Amino acid sequence: MIGELSFWLVLFMAVPIFWLLPKSLRFGFLAAVSFGYLGTVELFGACALLIWTLTFYCLAPRLAPGKTMRHMLGAGLILAIFGYLACFKYVPQLLAAIAAGPHEAKLLIPLGISYYTFKLIHYVIESGRGNIRDRSLQQFLCYVFLFPAFTAGPIERFDHFLREQQDRWNLDSTVQGLTRIICGLIKKFVFADFFFRKCFTGGLCHNTLLVRLSDLTTPTVWVYLAALYMYIYLDFSAYTDIAIGCSRLFGIRIMENFNFPVFARDMRDFWRRWHMTLSGWCFNYVYMPVLGLFRRPALAVYAAFVVIGLWHAGTLLRLGWGLYHATGVLAFTIWSRAKRRYGWTFFERGLWPWAGILVTQVFVCSSMIFLVDGKGYNLYGALRVLAKLFFIDLPA
Repeated sequence: MIGELSFWLVLFMAVPIFWLLPKSLRFGFLAAVSFGYLGTVELFGACALLIWTLTFYCLAPRLAPGKTMRHMLGAGLILAIFGYLACFKYVPQLLAAIAAGPHEAKLLIPLGISYYTFKLIHYVIESGRGNIRDRSLQQFLCYVFLFPAFTAGPIERFDHFLREQQDRWNLDSTVQGLTRIICGLIKKFVFADFFFRKCFTGGLCHNTLLVRLSDLTTPTVWVYLAALYMYIYLDFSAYTDIAIGCSRLFGIRIMENFNFPVFARDMRDFWRRWHMTLSGWCFNYVYMPVLGLFRRPALAVYAAFVVIGLWHAGTLLRLGWGLYHATGVLAFTIWSRAKRRYGWTFFERGLWPWAGILVTQVFVCSSMIFLVDGKGYNLYGALRVLAKLFFIDLPA
């Protein structure tokens, strides 16, 4: 949406009105502006989300902890919103894979569906635990519909959203917000779109990688995947910067989503720095419940990364990407245990931590084989690219 003039017009018209209004009306106004803007982009999706939001708002107060029937109501809400997500994001792709053809139905995925689904699930779970007590409708509507963060996150927590609000306008927040927006725009249009998408791919693109794979050298493929990694990171984090900056103009400090993952020392550290709100959500609502139920850390890790992979897209490539990262995290866990068991403390000194950064970034670059989005690209195509990284040419 940031490429549309209407987004910026709505933003800079809404900010002064927001601060001129009495405090009791501000978030209702911002919720209405967000809904109105999203309605001009996709009316059906905005109206459907309004129904879901009001449903969750009305039923969440009934989810008091310790009541079996109320737990069943919470589970029903979660299954309902997940079913809505699946109908648009997963079922059409599954049907297409089973019976592909020229007449298969094409459903337009509602804008921001993955983000607000996880927001609503978070709201239900925390309400059921008794951790959410603020029942302001305008705050909840604003939390769900906040248009700067609607399509690219972060996946804000409701308690954090309520806690990080300013009562009065101040110059520092405005300067911080505008600075963050400018940094995001530079990161997006100069570094991501120009440098890493156009200048550092060696003339390659998603659709030509497999076609030219047998003629490419292994270093060229590594450079392409590294450029793809940097493009995804800069592009995604730029949207986050813009969302955070726009929210700051309204006195709202939303959650950070990236913390320089290119300096991660290991795969666990990487996922504490990359898409932090998604990894935190999956840790709280997937990893910990699975670990508590089965007492198997490896199973919990794979379950969390399956959700992380499929949250992005319901494809085998995204599933493979999630499993690949889960394997990397588990490999590091095994390595850490070995270091502790044998007392290999020298790995924490000298140049070894820098070697950890290098190994981590190489692993993440190699995982980009699952994120190539070319025509006809599939799991075998990803396997061919992976083999090429190790000087092996598999047949087309």
